[in-house]
Amino acid sequence: GPHSPAPPRLPGAGRCRRSEGCRPQAAAFRPAAMPEGGESPTKVSGGLFRTDGGVRHTSGLDVADPGISESWEKVRDDSQPETWMLLEYEGKSKLKVRATGSGGPPELLAAVDDSQVLFGGLRTKAGKFLCLMCTGEDAGAMVKGRAAAHKNAAFNTLNGTCDEVCGNGKAEFGEKLARVDF
Repeated sequence: GPHSPAPPRLPGAGRCRRSEGCRPQAAAFRPAAMPEGGESPTKVSGGLFRTDGGVRHTSGLDVADPGISESWEKVRDDSQPETWMLLEYEGKSKLKVRATGSGGPPELLAAVDDSQVLFGGLRTKAGKFLCLMCTGEDAGAMVKGRAAAHKNAAFNTLNGTCDEVCGNGKAEFGEKLARVDF
């Protein structure tokens, strides 16, 4: 007749062939291989994470005060008594050294003020370096927001750190600090 019957369906038609497997090819999802030297391919110069030593324009944080690097070098030097330093704002977007010390958590906490946002760093007894950020409970909303945007730039000036201790308010910061052996 004018209508020929539909061709017989092959078994398995419409399904993927067994030789290919039914899962998407995993190779398509593999991230790009890291180039020699271990630098992540996503690191570009510009933005908050400039690697060429240029000014970090995006956050607008001024960390040029030579006292900051001098104090941090002391904290990093095992032969120096200083084991911690705190930075405070001078104006809206410039950091300066607030305090340095060689005592443990009680001494550091005595220099913390709940009306400010403070950054800093410390050397543990195990020889590791940690970044610090305490967002004072009584600091204004604008100050807290600006500080959140400045955090990466502030931490980037403290080279060699491997972890961070951050707290909202002196009490929470103090609890976290008490777990650190320095």
